[in-house]
Amino acid sequence: MRKSKVLTFESWATESEWFRYAKSHSVEIPYLLSDRSQCQDPFFDLFAASARERQPMITGLCRGFKNFNEGDRYVYVTRLCREAVRERGLDPKCGPWYLGVASMIVMSVESSHEQAARRFSRRRYVAVPEMTPYPPGLAHNAKPAAAVSRESCIVHPSRNVSLTPSRSKPEEWLQQYSDYHQRQKDKQLRAAFCKFETIRGREALITKFEDAPVMSSKDWEGKTQNVAGRVIQNTTGEQLAAQIAAHGYEIP
Repeated sequence: MRKSKVLTFESWATESEWFRYAKSHSVEIPYLLSDRSQCQDPFFDLFAASARERQPMITGLCRGFKNFNEGDRYVYVTRLCREAVRERGLDPKCGPWYLGVASMIVMSVESSHEQAARRFSRRRYVAVPEMTPYPPGLAHNAKPAAAVSRESCIVHPSRNVSLTPSRSKPEEWLQQYSDYHQRQKDKQLRAAFCKFETIRGREALITKFEDAPVMSSKDWEGKTQNVAGRVIQNTTGEQLAAQIAAHGYEIP
């Protein structure tokens, strides 16, 4: 193991409006703990036919990461909005509260999004659209060939504005994809192919909101979260991965 890092990502449980919308649109948004973006980063490959067929990735679209190293561990947690906190029976005054969602190990790194896309075949990667040539976390194509459809993602027309599908417009969705495309081009982003840690026969990935272990900054050495995440001791990373895997799927 080279290094361990704990990072937050914005899921459908991170903002109250998103949370309410997702719960009332379970067909378009079947996984509350997936990235709410049209270009998911991290990408968990939740629609794979089996755990062994998953090809999760970190593509840098969210934070601009590109310096990936094989063997690095990335533990993903998602911060909870007040409504999600209450639904889990937690005290909002004692937060912020997080849910542990995934622990991923970098297995290989592709030099570009375009190169990474060649490792995929056409199948279902997200709820909508049902079939795309590669996952939504890759944005090398000038056209949104694989982006999550507007009815299944949050659109950000500006930095501090987020719109649910009921309020976003097609042109805003398209502009945000164009921004992602330009970001991967300007930063020459790479793609880290990962695997979920497996501990005692269980996958360190949680797909159900009610199953995810509750966490706070005390679980990762008391360090407050920031955009780049926090490097933690490998022993702490192992403990976080074990907590998540304890609630994950048992791999046959």
